[in-house]
Amino acid sequence: MFGFLKRMFWFIKKNWYFYVLILIVGILISLLNLLPANVIASLTGHIEDNDVDVNFILLNILGYYLVVMFLIYIVSTTKRVLQNRLKVRLFYALQVRYMENILVQDASFFERFQSGDLLTRALGDVKSVNFSGSTRLLNIMLEFITIVVTFTAMMIISVPLTLLSVIPLPIIFFTNFYLKRKVKRNWTLVREKSSLMGNVILESITNVRTIRAFSKEEESYQKNLKYSKDVYEMEKRNLKLSVLFQPIFNSVTAVSTIIAYAIGSYYIIHNNLDINMFVKFTVYLGMLASPLTNIGNLLNNFYQSLISAERLNEVYDSKSSVVDEEESRPLNHIKTIEFKDFSFKYQGDNFNALNDIDLTIKEGQTLGIVGKTGSGKSTLVRQLVRQLPIITGTLFINGEKIEDFKQETIRERVSYVPQEHILFSRSVYDNVKLGSTTDANEEEVLNAVALADFSKDIAALPEGLKTIVGEYGVTLSGGQKQRLAIARAFLKNSDILILDDSLSAVDGTTEANIINSLKHFRSGKTNIIVAHRLSAVMGADLIIVLDHGEIVERGTHEELMAKKGWYYHQFISQQMDDKEDLTNEQE
Repeated sequence: MFGFLKRMFWFIKKNWYFYVLILIVGILISLLNLLPANVIASLTGHIEDNDVDVNFILLNILGYYLVVMFLIYIVSTTKRVLQNRLKVRLFYALQVRYMENILVQDASFFERFQSGDLLTRALGDVKSVNFSGSTRLLNIMLEFITIVVTFTAMMIISVPLTLLSVIPLPIIFFTNFYLKRKVKRNWTLVREKSSLMGNVILESITNVRTIRAFSKEEESYQKNLKYSKDVYEMEKRNLKLSVLFQPIFNSVTAVSTIIAYAIGSYYIIHNNLDINMFVKFTVYLGMLASPLTNIGNLLNNFYQSLISAERLNEVYDSKSSVVDEEESRPLNHIKTIEFKDFSFKYQGDNFNALNDIDLTIKEGQTLGIVGKTGSGKSTLVRQLVRQLPIITGTLFINGEKIEDFKQETIRERVSYVPQEHILFSRSVYDNVKLGSTTDANEEEVLNAVALADFSKDIAALPEGLKTIVGEYGVTLSGGQKQRLAIARAFLKNSDILILDDSLSAVDGTTEANIINSLKHFRSGKTNIIVAHRLSAVMGADLIIVLDHGEIVERGTHEELMAKKGWYYHQFISQQMDDKEDLTNEQE
């Protein structure tokens, strides 16, 4: 619990007055809850003295009781309002903190945590921690306060009777401590299984087209069913623990009540205790049993929240390997880029993804990057948007180290179209407009769409620019997704444009149209084209060929053709394939 409080200190410190007010109100409720026992004791005493009439019951008993109940209602409502406000504040703070931590992470973070797992933590674990940090934690403290206040009131009536009556009650605490390990272990498994289930469900939803294409619906259903059953079985274990041990709590309080009646009766017979005081004592005893049982349930839930807190802390404690230095400053313009003796290795790999890269890209140049699959092309360009840490060597921008500039301002100067086409469940217009650093108008959006050769598709869409593309662009073809992402980059019109194999799903004519737009619209600006199809880079000012992370060839298209190396043979092979495809189409 102390570890949890330490982790929550940032929020408690900021909202300390809420916690103080709730505790004060809780103490007041505990004291007010003692008053009805006085009413019952007073009535018992008057009945014993045969001194009861209608006026006494209406004025002294019923009137007093109603006033007390009204006060308890007002104070209890105030407590609930304060706790609900605190709960909402904490939930918002946890969600914001969670998203802030995710948004600043580098690529390695998302290799360790899958999307479904992160979503499960954002929903289930945040909710669990929120309840404990705002409600359960305070309720445990308030129940302890109730126990102390009630126990003190019982001691005032009779010390021996109190001590003898509460002897069985500590069994509840010992039982809870025994349960702690089992609950913690089971709840850890529940959250792990929930994360696995979340990943499977998310995969099934996002890959529904592929599942249908290969008739794997039944297999996907069985896989989802298996993980759902795993979560069900783990939850059932926790429920069994609750079912098995809850009767123990009720039995303990019953034994305690029996002891109180037996000893109380003995004291009354021997005139050591008035009957009205004994009645008050039994009311207090009943009040004492309830918070003890509640604490048992609250602690059980709190132990579960500790697991959720640990899972959230894995995200909160994750630090990006790409961070701004204290002296870093904004980048206003990119003129030159230079890789000097640059090497990079992914964490856990035994080989370098990039090896001794020496490369200079000047303003206004178009650079083509080609090579075999896995040769390091994407790794190279991802360095320019600070997705990966600098391991060995130096990357210069305008003659200064890239670490000297703030990441955010570097990304503002680069338009990056990755291999994965990231589209949102919004309209075509809104998806393109995401690339605008200012509030672009419809004319600018349409111009970007035309440059990406997407205008011909707009007419075929049901609502034109207002057509909702669906989650991940599910309603569009692969080529349409690519061109929509390219249109977004054209709208941004940054100093650097990177197309990372972003023309792979378009036909030759569309590719030529986009390359032509690139030449004219971005004349004087730097362009980097990563491609497998060499026709996309033929017009580049400089082409480099990567192999196992090394630059093995460099030059213009004509120079590389003259060298008759990998580029030459690959180009000839692709040309022959294109001719064969054309012949087949004509036939």
